[in-house]
Amino acid sequence: MHVPRSKLFISGDRLDQLQDAIQSKPDALSIDLEDGVAEPHKARARESVSNFLRTNRLPCQVWVRINGLNSSHLVSDILALASTHVDLINLPKAESASDMELLEQLLSHIEAVEGLGRRIRIVPTIESARGLRNACEIGAASNRVLALQLGAGDLAMSTGIDRSGTGLDFIRASLSLAAAEAGVSALDSTPHGMNDLAAFEADAVKARSFGFKGKSCMLSEHVSLANRIFGDAQTTAHLDRSDGLQERSLASQC
Repeated sequence: MHVPRSKLFISGDRLDQLQDAIQSKPDALSIDLEDGVAEPHKARARESVSNFLRTNRLPCQVWVRINGLNSSHLVSDILALASTHVDLINLPKAESASDMELLEQLLSHIEAVEGLGRRIRIVPTIESARGLRNACEIGAASNRVLALQLGAGDLAMSTGIDRSGTGLDFIRASLSLAAAEAGVSALDSTPHGMNDLAAFEADAVKARSFGFKGKSCMLSEHVSLANRIFGDAQTTAHLDRSDGLQERSLASQC
């Protein structure tokens, strides 16, 4: 599974926007069950996403951003994705290797139910000081992990770090180094909305200079910019850590 140059968000309760989103040709489409869906609508959105992905296969990678461990929805979100055409689970607010171990158990369960032998991948989002400190351990905790995703907004808000200047440089460098040590890629976040396309482009160029391989997109117009700027990300080989000895070696370095 290649690391996407562009990952376009769409709310789980707005599947009517799917066709327009697909036409922008993102490498990955991230269907959001977390922040993009208000609490009263989460159960309905989960059911809609589950039903849709059970009968439809999209022409790009299909990610689902589930609700985090601090919510009451995580297990229900995972179980609802059994026997659906989902490629990857994005876990928000990941803070420890044990978060990956829980996902590993749940995903193994729904894969066993399917009996198809496929493996759903994981991208944990780093959004807190604790998550950043443990990022290498998180990335090395499971060979399902494709990349570490930066959640710069929540991370900056929770720490007081100014994400508009050198503070974001520090965060990006820290996450990029942790991902490299764990043997996975790093994916960048984007400010919510960001209608200024020139600003998005400059932000993406900066992220690439820190070793990031792709970027989240909030608007369809972001996709072509991310695809161009991270143009070789699809073919950049990420470390295959399916070998158990190698995985244990990586984890011992963190």
